Amino acid sequence: MILGVVLSSGCEDGSVGSDGGRGDTGVADSGSGDTGIIDASFPDAGSEGVGGIVRYEDRPYDSGGFTGEIVPTAARGVAVELWTDGAEVARTRTDDAGLFVFLDTGIGPGAAVTVRALADTAVGDHHARVQTPRTPVQTYAVEVPARVGDGDVQLLARYEDGLGGAFNIADAAYRAFVVYSPHVGAAGPTVTFAWERGYAFPCSSCYDDEDDEISIGGQFDDTDEYDDDIVLHELGHYFVERYSRDTSPGGSHRDRQVTPEHAYGEGLAYFFAAMIDASEVIVDTYEGSLRVTDIERVTLGGATHDDFLGTSTGGLGGDLREEIVAGVLWDAFDPASGDEAFDGVALGVAGQLELLVDVLSDPRATDYGATGVDLADFLHALECSAGVPAADVQALADDRAFPYVAGGGC
Repeated sequence: MILGVVLSSGCEDGSVGSDGGRGDTGVADSGSGDTGIIDASFPDAGSEGVGGIVRYEDRPYDSGGFTGEIVPTAARGVAVELWTDGAEVARTRTDDAGLFVFLDTGIGPGAAVTVRALADTAVGDHHARVQTPRTPVQTYAVEVPARVGDGDVQLLARYEDGLGGAFNIADAAYRAFVVYSPHVGAAGPTVTFAWERGYAFPCSSCYDDEDDEISIGGQFDDTDEYDDDIVLHELGHYFVERYSRDTSPGGSHRDRQVTPEHAYGEGLAYFFAAMIDASEVIVDTYEGSLRVTDIERVTLGGATHDDFLGTSTGGLGGDLREEIVAGVLWDAFDPASGDEAFDGVALGVAGQLELLVDVLSDPRATDYGATGVDLADFLHALECSAGVPAADVQALADDRAFPYVAGGGC
C-alpha cells in the first residue's frame, strides 16, 4: 500500500504542489499522526496496471460555521496521470468514489512510475481547473511514486499543505456539473478558478466573463476556498453567462438595494448555489465571524430587514435587495411546504433550468418589467412559459411585496 506525498513544482506539465511553485523544492510528506491510509474496494489493476484512490481533506461547515473536522473526501472526476521516465504515458479520471485504474500499461510489472492527480475535474465535456493566479500559471496537483502492479495507490491533497482547498474548489464545480449538465446542451468553455492560499484579489471573489475565469479569494481574513456557497455563487455567474442570460452591470451589491438588473444577477447566482447543494442556507465564513443568509425565510443572521420586502419606489423599476430575488427563485424551485402555504410552485431542477436556459436566455422573453433582465421577467416567464397559474405566481410576488401583477396576459 502506498501513502500519498505532496511534491513541489517542477513538473513538466506545469502542475504545482504544496508551495505553489515558489520556494521549497523538496517533498512535503503527508504529515504526522493520521496517515490518511484507508481500506477501500479498489479496482483490479492486474500485474501490468496501476490503480487507487484520490481524496482531498474537506472542511465541513453548517450555519454555525466550520465544524472543526478535517474529512478525507473523494476527489471526483479529477484528472489522473501516469508518468514514467519523465513522460506522461496515460491519463484517466476518477469515478464518483475517487477511484481510478490504468490497465495494461505496457511498462512492465514492477516498473517504477509516478501517479499524479490534478485539481482538474470534468463531467462529460464540462470542464473546470484550479490554477495559481500568478505567473507561471500552474494547475494544483498531488503525486506519489508507485510501481506497476500496485492496485491500492492512495493520493491525499491535504488542507495543511494548501492543496485541499484547490481540490475542494474543483469538487464544488463537479457537483454543479452533475446537476446542470443534463439540461444545458453543449458544454461551455473550460472554467478556470484562480486561487492561492494567502493571495487577495481586489474583488475578493468574482467572475470574469471575458476569460471564463473565477477568482477565489485566499486572503486569510476572508478565505473562500472552503466556502462552497461562495465558490458556487461565482460559478453561477458563469452558468448564467454561458447558458442563460442577465444584464447585470456588476459591482458592489451586498447589504443594499441595487438596480433590478443587478439584484437579479446576484440573486440568481445565490439561488444557483443553493440549488446545486439543495440547501436554502448560504454561508460565507470570515476570520472569527460568518454571514448566514436563509433564502427560504429571507433572513440574514436569523433576522429580517425592512428592505427584504418591496422596492425603493414601490414600482418594478425601483431598487431592491438580491435576497428578494434569491428567495422568489428558491420558492419557485423547492417542494411545497406546510410552513409556506402561499408557495404552490415546485419546479425542481428540470423545470427551473428549462425556464432559465430555454426561455430566459432569449432576449425576446425579457423586459416585462424594468429595462434589462430582472425578477419581473422571471415571474412573467413562470406564468407564460412554465404554465404556472397566475394566482400562484402572484402569491410568490406578494410574499416579498414585489410589485408584479400576474394575469395581465402573455
